[in-house]
This record gives sequence, C-alpha cells and structure tokens, in this order.
Amino acid sequence: MPEPSARISFVTPKEKRQRLDEIADVFGTNLSAVINEALDQYIDLHQWQLAHIEKGVEAARQGDFASEKEVQDFFEKHGPAS
Repeated sequence: MPEPSARISFVTPKEKRQRLDEIADVFGTNLSAVINEALDQYIDLHQWQLAHIEKGVEAARQGDFASEKEVQDFFEKHGPAS
C-alpha cells in the first residue's frame, strides 16, 4: 500500500529546476520522484550525523573523553588537520 502523500511547494532557481527536469528525463521518471530521492538521501545523511552527534554528546555527559595518550596516538598516526 503506498504511503500517504503530502503536497509541498517551494521556490528554487530556474536553472536548478531545469537540471532536475533533465535528470528526470534521462532516468525516465518524473520530477517528484527525483526530488523524493534527493530528500531521502538528505534525510538519511542528516539523521545518521545527528545520531552520531547525540552519541558523542551522551558520551561526553558521562565523562567518556579520549585520554591524552589516545589523542597523541591519533595525531601521530594521522597527522594534524590541514
């Protein structure tokens, strides 16, 4: 059974709309399908990030921090951030 739908509307630059239409044409689908796929990917990525952030915050609340030795080992292995 298909999921219930909700109509949304938003404004986007004309060029972006044209690019989305081209993608839909190439893949033989419609604009709604392309936008829904993009939204699914966006939601999945940000939910994953939020879950990891929440996990890190909870660990910090419990006092679970890297030791000085662990930090030193990390930077010896990976070097400083560029």
